[in-house]
Parts: sequence; C-alpha cells; structure tokens
Amino acid sequence: MPCRNEGKHLSGLIRKIVSPPSPQDFDEIICVSNCSTDNTLEVGAVLEKEIPCFRMLQDDRAIGGIGYGYAHMTGIAAATGEIIVCADCDGTYPVEDVALIVDIMDKQGLSFVSCCRYPDSGIAPMLQLGVKLLNAEIRLLYGYRIQDSLSGMWVFKKSVVPDLRLSAGDWNLSPQIKLNAFSVLGKKAAEVKIHQLKRYGQTKQNYVRTGLGHAWWIAKNRFASSR
Repeated sequence: MPCRNEGKHLSGLIRKIVSPPSPQDFDEIICVSNCSTDNTLEVGAVLEKEIPCFRMLQDDRAIGGIGYGYAHMTGIAAATGEIIVCADCDGTYPVEDVALIVDIMDKQGLSFVSCCRYPDSGIAPMLQLGVKLLNAEIRLLYGYRIQDSLSGMWVFKKSVVPDLRLSAGDWNLSPQIKLNAFSVLGKKAAEVKIHQLKRYGQTKQNYVRTGLGHAWWIAKNRFASSR
C-alpha cells in the first residue's frame, strides 16, 4: 500500500483491515511512505509495535514529485506471500473482498486480477469520462478491452511478478501493470468488478494533468514496444 501524507487516516485504515469482516488470512500488510511530510512514518512506527503483521517502509524516489510507482515496486519486492494485493491507502478499495477475488482466481485459473470500479454512478462523471477515453486509447493501440485502466487495486500471484516488468515510478505504473499483465499472461489476466468506497482525505492528483500524462505514456509505450 503506497501512502503519502496519510498520517490522519493510516491507523484507522490498518485497524479496519485487520478487524472483522476483513479477511483474516493476510500474512503481512506493507505500507510504503513516499515523500511524506506529515507524521505518516511516526504513525507507521506505532502500528508496527501494535500489529505484528504490519510493516512500514520508506521510498522517497519520485518523478516530477510523484513516486506512486516506486512505492508500489518497493512494497511488491518486499512481499513474501504467494498472493500479493495492492491497494491505495486512501480507503477507496474494498480489501475485505480479497477472499472472494482469490476464489474467483482459483476457479478461473487466473494469475492476475485488476479490480474494476467502472461503471459506478457514485464516481464523478468527469472521472468516468476520462477513464473511458484512456480505455478507448488502449483498445485502439493495444487491442485490449480494459474497463478500468487506472484502477489502483490488483491481486496477483507472486510468481508472475517478473513477467509484469514494472518500471514506471510515477502514476503510470497503474496502466503499465495492466498492459504488461494482459500482454504476457493472456487469459490468465482479467478484471473483476468492485465498488469504490469513500475516500479518506483529499486526492494528491490533478486529474487533468494526470490524465494527459497517462494518455501520452500509453501511446509512447505502445510505439516503444513496437521498436
């Protein structure tokens, strides 16, 4: 779980995850602070003492001030379980549904699941439109029918991590992990519908700038891959 300046919400979020009805089979919960300037690290240190399965890491690398991808890569590298779950620290992703998602993976023979939030009437129309445009770009350039190109919740087997070839240190890790998973894993990668929850705190993104950055990266990655 990447986090930046989530000190106000981190303790409540982690305690919610380890309490019923959330899954009780998490072997570890890893949070990675990226460029936090509040008390996120201090709160994490307290949680480490009180919750045995919790670990707080730090990775302050960034591209243009954004280190979302670096935080994810650090957490993924540190994870030891057979199944890795990635989700943001803003409370918007239903980690309590992980057991159901893993069951779907077992039944369908999946190695990678990207959790799909759309369509969802509770999400701002402009955000849904932006994601639809990026989905259309991916379909045009790559041929993949992805419904939520920017989902930040993924569930996958640790054994496929090398196949994901993660390198994007900023927000673009989100489309990169899906495109690489669908490219390499084929039918072993799929989307599963979830419902987005209410966010803790304020978003760190400028949606227009981030969206344009994603659009450029998706196109650049496609033609770089061709070369």
